[in-house]
Amino acid sequence: MITDAGRVPIGRRAWIGNGRHGASLAPDGTIDWYAAGGLSARPDLWRLLDPGGPAVRVGPVRDGSGARRHLPASQALYRPGTNIVDTVAEAAGGRRLMVTDFVPHDEEGGICRLIRALSGPVDIEVEVLAGPDRRPGGIRRVVAPVEAGLTLDGLTVSAPARFEPAPLDRDTPRWRAVFSLDTGEEAAVTIGFDRPLSVGAVRLLLDDTTTAEHSWLAPIAYTGPFRASVERSLLAIRSLTGPSGAPAAAGTTSLPRRIGSERSADDRWVRLRDVARAVPVLAGIGRPEDAENAETWLRNTVSTAHLPWPAWLDADGQPVPDAEEVPFEGWRRNQPVRLGRLSGPPDVGLVGPVTAATGASMSGPYPRPDDPGPLSAAFDALAEATDWACDHWREPDEGPWEVARPLRRYTAGRLGAWNACRRMAQMARAANPLDLRAVTWQQEGADLLHWMESSAVAADGGLRMDGRPDAPDESDAALLAVAWSGPWPMNHPIVAATVGRVIERLSSGPLLYRYSDRVADERAGPDLPDLEVSLLGVKALAHLEDWDRAHDRMEGIVRLIDAAGPGLPAETADPISGELFGNFPSTAVALMLIEAASALTAGPR
Repeated sequence: MITDAGRVPIGRRAWIGNGRHGASLAPDGTIDWYAAGGLSARPDLWRLLDPGGPAVRVGPVRDGSGARRHLPASQALYRPGTNIVDTVAEAAGGRRLMVTDFVPHDEEGGICRLIRALSGPVDIEVEVLAGPDRRPGGIRRVVAPVEAGLTLDGLTVSAPARFEPAPLDRDTPRWRAVFSLDTGEEAAVTIGFDRPLSVGAVRLLLDDTTTAEHSWLAPIAYTGPFRASVERSLLAIRSLTGPSGAPAAAGTTSLPRRIGSERSADDRWVRLRDVARAVPVLAGIGRPEDAENAETWLRNTVSTAHLPWPAWLDADGQPVPDAEEVPFEGWRRNQPVRLGRLSGPPDVGLVGPVTAATGASMSGPYPRPDDPGPLSAAFDALAEATDWACDHWREPDEGPWEVARPLRRYTAGRLGAWNACRRMAQMARAANPLDLRAVTWQQEGADLLHWMESSAVAADGGLRMDGRPDAPDESDAALLAVAWSGPWPMNHPIVAATVGRVIERLSSGPLLYRYSDRVADERAGPDLPDLEVSLLGVKALAHLEDWDRAHDRMEGIVRLIDAAGPGLPAETADPISGELFGNFPSTAVALMLIEAASALTAGPR
C-alpha cells in the first residue's frame, strides 16, 4: 500500500526536478507531490499534504498478509553530481530491485521511473491511488484507461502492464499494474508524458540528464571543506530554477516549520531576497551564466514592479496569487494548507540586498549606470526604490522575517536601507562625480548610521532587534550580517557584541533561532531553530576569524542535514530529535550553506 506521507519525515525525502517541474519522492518509491503545470501550479499528486490524496508508487508487490506493512527499502540516494535518485527495495525471498527516478533536464514536464531487477525474478507493482479531489470545487477524480496506462484528470501514468482496479476500500479507489522482471531486466514507468516511453527512450533521457548535470557542475570553482554539501545545495538550486533564471524558494507548500503551529506558507514562488543573494553566490562559485540570468530577472523585475517592491513574485516577475486555503488534511494534520501567498506590509530593507547584487556577475565592483550589465541598466528603478526607503525607514515595517503584525522598526531592515544608500551613492559617483543624488543618499546613510548607534545599540554594546525607544532588548539573527555588510569594520565593538549576543542568546547547539520565542509575532506555536540563520552564524564567526567555533558549528549543521536523509536542505530542525521541518528543498538554506562553506575557506582549521 502507498505510504501515508505524514509518516515519512521531511528529511528522508528526495526532490527531483529540472526547474520547470519537480516532485517529492518518499523512500518507499512513492511520488506524493507533483504539479504537471509547473512548480507553482495546482498539484496533480498531493498525498504529501493529504493522506487520502493521489500518489503513484513503484515497488515490490505486497501480498495480502503484508499489504499494510512497510517492506524495508533503502533511503533514497542521489547519484553523485546529479538530481537523479536511486532507491533499492527488498522483495519477497530476498530479491531486490532498484528504481531510478528523475525529471529529464530538457523536457517541459514529466517524471521517468526506470525499474531494474537486481536479483530476480521479482514481482513489481505500480500503484496509482486516486482518492477524492479536495481542491476547491473538486469532485471524485476522473480515471480513464489510455494506451499502456491510465489518466487521472488528464495526468497520464504509463506502465508495462495493464492497470486493474484494486480498491483498498469502498472510498479509496486504487489501480495496480503488476509485472515481473528477471535479474538484469528493466522496465519503464512515466508520469505526465502524453505517450508511453520505451526503456530505451528513458535510458537516453537518463544519459542526457546525467551528462547535462555533470557538465553543469564541472566548472564549479570550490575546493574547500564540505564539497559534497556545496554540490548538493547547488543541485537543489538548479532543480528549482527554470528558464527565467530565478529560483523558487522551495518546491512545496504548507509543510510546517514546526508541528502544531501556523508557521507554514506556500514557498513555490520566487523570493526577491533569494534571487539577489543567488547572483553573487553563483558568480563566485563558478556559474557566471546562471548569475547573469538571475541578474537579468532582477533587472526586468525591479524595472517594472510597483513600489514598494513585493517580497514574493512568480517566475515571470508578476504578483503572486492571493492565498487560498484548500481542504487538505495537512502534513501530520498541520493546518492551514494554502496555495498562493498572503501579502503583508513592505520591508524597508529589501532594497539593500537587491542593490548589493548590482553588477555581481560582472568584472569590477561598481559598474557605471550606463553599463550594459543587467542591474546597472535598471539604475533608475534602483534609485526610485532607494528614495522610497529613505522616505519610509523611520516607519515600522514587517522586517526580514515578514512578521506582518505587530510592526516593528527592525534594525536589520535599517541596515539594509543603509547598504542601499551606500551602494547607490557609489554607483552615482562612478557615473557622474557631480550627481547630487549621491549627496542625498550619503546624508540618508549618515542619518541611518546615527539612528542605529543611538537607538538600536543595547546595554551590552550589540544591536537589538527593534530600535523603538520602548522596545524590549531582544536579539535578531538577521543582524549577524553586520559582520560583512555593516557600516563598521570587523574589529568594531558593535560588530563583535552583535555576533556574540546572537550566538549566546539564540543558540541550541550548532543551531540558531531567528529570534527569541518571547518576541510576539501573532503566530500560533513557537518556532524551531532555522537552518538559514544557523549557517548565517557560521559565516559571521568566519568573518570574525573565530575559525574553531565556525567549523564546529558548520560540522554540526551538515551532520544533522546528512543524518536526516539524502542531504536536502529544509527550513528548520528539531535540536533534540534532529528531524527536519518546513518546505524543501530550501533555496535560502542552500545559498547560505554555500556562503558559509566559502567563508570557511579563508582561514585555517
